[in-house]
Amino acid sequence: MTDLFFIIFCFLSTFGIKIKGIDNFFTDYMELDDTNCIKGIFVWLIVFCHKTSYGKKKYGYSKITNNLGQKVVSMFFFYSSFGISESIKKKGIFYVKTLKNKAIIFFLKTQIIILMFLLANIFILKKKVTLQRYLLSICFKSSLGNSNWFAFTIITFYFYSYFSFYLTKNNIFLGIIIISLLCFVHTKIVFIYYYPKKVYTVDTILCFVIGFYFSVMKIYLDKIIMKNDIFYFGILSGTILSLYESSKIRNLFFKSLKNAIFAIIVVLISMKIKFKNEFLKFLNAHSYSIYLLQRLVMMIIYEKKIFIYNDFIQIFFEFSSIFCIASFFDKYSIYLNKIFSKKIKSISNNIYFKNESLIIEA
Repeated sequence: MTDLFFIIFCFLSTFGIKIKGIDNFFTDYMELDDTNCIKGIFVWLIVFCHKTSYGKKKYGYSKITNNLGQKVVSMFFFYSSFGISESIKKKGIFYVKTLKNKAIIFFLKTQIIILMFLLANIFILKKKVTLQRYLLSICFKSSLGNSNWFAFTIITFYFYSYFSFYLTKNNIFLGIIIISLLCFVHTKIVFIYYYPKKVYTVDTILCFVIGFYFSVMKIYLDKIIMKNDIFYFGILSGTILSLYESSKIRNLFFKSLKNAIFAIIVVLISMKIKFKNEFLKFLNAHSYSIYLLQRLVMMIIYEKKIFIYNDFIQIFFEFSSIFCIASFFDKYSIYLNKIFSKKIKSISNNIYFKNESLIIEA
């Protein structure tokens, strides 16, 4: 029945789909609405992917999610860096100054979520949580069940972006070089010391770096790729072949390269196919909360054995619970943005804090 639910989500994602004909392309393929819808697809893929780790059932769709692996989060990092770069081009130093404040807001939101996990563990699941484990969780070195590596990566990316472009006085080229070096050092340190040998914590960072370079080169790449369908399908085929070849070698560099190539393939496909519907926009609008809170819902349901005899209703209950709690959290955490934005009104004139987040930038 879960496989049927997976098919339903695939079907819902196709509402409003548009396809360009011969030698025609969507020139606005990197606009906010379009990228938000693509990220919406990956939001529900993430939920399905993580669902396989709960319970003992085997799912037919798991072959798809297992092959995707960390690719399900690659588009968030790619589109995020592209969006930051484009925003800096348009808004300049005023936008750069908001990046550190966004990082702080994300940090505070994440601490609230960690507290929710703490309370759930103690009062609902009746588990003992040591002070040491909680303290390690709030500095992202451990976890109470949530995906702390994801929050840690997003927050550090904000700080890196702020530091790089503020240091270079809004020079986009020098800023990209500095943030590339920072991300390289980050990958090495996190992989060796912070999350030792946990490849999934660093193998999507290259996607974030590539997004900046794509922003700078887009105008030139479009002229080449969109020349005609021969050029387009030739480049697309070559990129897919590169993905296949890179998959044969299993080390950190090639896993990172594989995820980055996948992001490029999705971008190439979006030149011909446009996904646009409110369902996907809704999922992306709550993507950060869905990502971090989904495990809280699943953890409670499966450890407390809250099961319904009808499989379809059970799955609907699980997914609707995740989406509802994420929406509720976002509805009230927006006040955190408003409170904090008042303190920095003199910098940004309060125009950049309308429920923005790194993973919904485009």
